[in-house]
Amino acid sequence: MNNKILKWEIWTANPEPVVGSEQGKTRPVLIIIEGYTNDVLNVINLLPLTTRKNNRSIYPNEVLIHAGTSGLINESIVLCYQIRTIDKRKLGKRYGLLQDESLKEEIIEALKFQLGIM
Repeated sequence: MNNKILKWEIWTANPEPVVGSEQGKTRPVLIIIEGYTNDVLNVINLLPLTTRKNNRSIYPNEVLIHAGTSGLINESIVLCYQIRTIDKRKLGKRYGLLQDESLKEEIIEALKFQLGIM
């Protein structure tokens, strides 16, 4: 892949094959791998996103991203409990870079909650 992949970018990815309750199908994902590590590895750490359904609650290990943020069409939920590592070749289209610092902090806090490192 020739494109530089940055932490906090949203891309599409197809994480198939999946097992059980893992998020599958091509979907937006949030890149969470940092700097130099991202440049030297052929794999990428990410969080899958899912479209928010009507009246769906947001849990402490999830973060709501409003439609229009970083190129997303739908209101979406970052699934911080579904941390994945995939080969970079599974990435598709780049949506955009998440720039809202408060939203980044919410995601970090949700990851801390999920990993028990509060």
